[in-house]
Amino acid sequence: MSNESYSCHCGQVIKKQKNVSKHFSSKKHMNYEQKENFYVSPTMAKQIAQEWTPLFEAYMESAIRNQKQHRDIGKVLAYIAEEWVAKNLMERTGRPIKNVYGESYDGITNDDYKPVRHQVKFRQSTWHLETTRRNSVKNKDRSATGHVAYASNEFDALAIFIPGPAFSLTSSKLRVIPSSVLIDKDKPMQMMTSAEKLKKEYDCDKKTEQVIQMIYRES
Repeated sequence: MSNESYSCHCGQVIKKQKNVSKHFSSKKHMNYEQKENFYVSPTMAKQIAQEWTPLFEAYMESAIRNQKQHRDIGKVLAYIAEEWVAKNLMERTGRPIKNVYGESYDGITNDDYKPVRHQVKFRQSTWHLETTRRNSVKNKDRSATGHVAYASNEFDALAIFIPGPAFSLTSSKLRVIPSSVLIDKDKPMQMMTSAEKLKKEYDCDKKTEQVIQMIYRES
C-alpha cells in the first residue's frame, strides 16, 4: 500500500469518526483528557449518561439478584443516594441545597441563612461512621483500624440513607442525626465511629422530622 492510498484511507476513517463524535471535533476539545478544566456541555453530559444507562441497568438487575454483589451495589449507589438526600431535604425544609465534592461534607444549604452541612451515609444495617481517609500525621490520633474518625466540626448533620428491600428507592428511608450527639465523649475533638447506639432513638419518622426542622430552621 502506497503512502498516498494509506493517507486517503486514514482520512476516511478520521472523517467517519468525526461524524460519529461531533462533540470532540473542535480544537477546543482536542486532548480533553489532558485538560484539568475541560468543559462538558449539558448536551454532551446527557448523551454520555444515556450511553451508560443500558449497561448500568443490566448490572443492577444482575447484582440485585446476587447476594454476593450486594456490598458492591451499596458502593455504587452511595453517590446517587447523595442526590436523593439533597432533593429530599430541600422538599422537607424549603431551603436550597447543593451537593459538593472534595469536602468533609456532601451537601450544604445555599441561601442567606446560617449554612447547614450534611454528610451522607448509605447504610443497609449497621450505622458505622468512619471515613476511609488515608492515615497521616494529621489523622494519627483518629484511627485505630485503618479508617479515620470525623473531626467534631466537619459537618452539622448526619443523613443516613437506608434503601428499601432489594435496594428499592421508592421504599427507602432517611434518618438524620445532629452532629452534636455524635461527638465522642472520651475524645471531644472527634466524632464517634459508630452511631449504632443511637438507632433506638433516631430510627423513626417522627424523630427524623423533628431533627430536620430543628437543624434546618432558618436563623
